[in-house]
Amino acid sequence: MFAAVAFMAMAIAACQPGTNTHPVPSVAQIGSDLNCPKGDHGFEDSQVGWGFCYPASWKYNERPQASTNPPGLDLTFDITDIPCASPPPGTASARPICSPNAGLFAFMIISTYERGSSDSLASWLQANTASPSPSPPALQPITWGNSTQAARLADGRRIALTQHHVVILDLRSGQGHLDLETEMSARLGTWKFSY
Repeated sequence: MFAAVAFMAMAIAACQPGTNTHPVPSVAQIGSDLNCPKGDHGFEDSQVGWGFCYPASWKYNERPQASTNPPGLDLTFDITDIPCASPPPGTASARPICSPNAGLFAFMIISTYERGSSDSLASWLQANTASPSPSPPALQPITWGNSTQAARLADGRRIALTQHHVVILDLRSGQGHLDLETEMSARLGTWKFSY
């Protein structure tokens, strides 16, 4: 009987309003501090120090893999576009309505390396390339989120210098697959690099 009374008292106390009137998530909300446009979701990884927005219709599998030369971490994303919606109420079909992109696939690698003492992308590339050339690599300057310096490499990859890291974005999709180049290029401004 005493246990039942104690349980009832705890239940009543738990239902009383307090200073915190809204529920607080027990786990960190991924991308909650990114300002993604309507229809996008946010992805943020505090371990590597960056986050970005992506289309809400994308589903992905993420896999981490350590890199030894140069030391860092590669996060790979297998991405599938699944833009389907339930049929309108009252229709005879119970099948979802999907866009022409439904099921298209692509692959993205985001590599994060220690910046070290490099003061520019060119000096970092010079120090961390297997066969450094006597001249700095050709870099096409771009704007990428809040990075200190960013560029597009000759092979199409993007590279960003942040306060502590160098991040390389490698988009892989071929003809007939999900067009990552268009989707991610339009969202480079949504990236947030931690300081």
